[in-house]
Amino acid sequence: MQKGNQAGQMRLQREGKMSKKDIDTQIKKTGKINDGFICLPDPEDIYTWYYIVFNLDYKEYKGGYYMGKVVCPKEYPAKAPKIIVNTPNGRFHTWNEGICLSISDYHPESWNPVWKVSQIVIGLTSFWQTREDTYGGVYDSELSQFKKKGETDADCRIRLAKESREKVLSHEKYHLFEPYAKAIGID
Repeated sequence: MQKGNQAGQMRLQREGKMSKKDIDTQIKKTGKINDGFICLPDPEDIYTWYYIVFNLDYKEYKGGYYMGKVVCPKEYPAKAPKIIVNTPNGRFHTWNEGICLSISDYHPESWNPVWKVSQIVIGLTSFWQTREDTYGGVYDSELSQFKKKGETDADCRIRLAKESREKVLSHEKYHLFEPYAKAIGID
């Protein structure tokens, strides 16, 4: 477990309670999670949050479930977190170096300490559905490493979306989301 400052730990614990309350409110109102993501802290390390992104509008990712994590530094919220995607998807690499976004540790100059972990995931999902390149993103020229013979770029991403559910279900931290499986449509 990562140790950080007491203020950061308290802030992340508060964010965790707010995130859970928001999830429970959505489920109570509609029976599902409408935000297109679910994000929860690891009970063993409050500085690491796991998320599942789903219901992306972009056709190549439609039906996909993508799991990743937001790793907050011990100086959080004064310093920006690292954003990692764990599920192969054709949009972002699944390495531990993270993704370069204005809300990530790659851009400390644009980090705003009032941003919450859940808002970081919202930013990721918005960027996900653009065609903009960034460090940690899969460039079109790199997509060939994921393609099967005869697949177009779009076909490859659609196949990865179809395969993503099983990848998420087999992830070692999926148990954090099992109580919400029906609400995110992954059951």
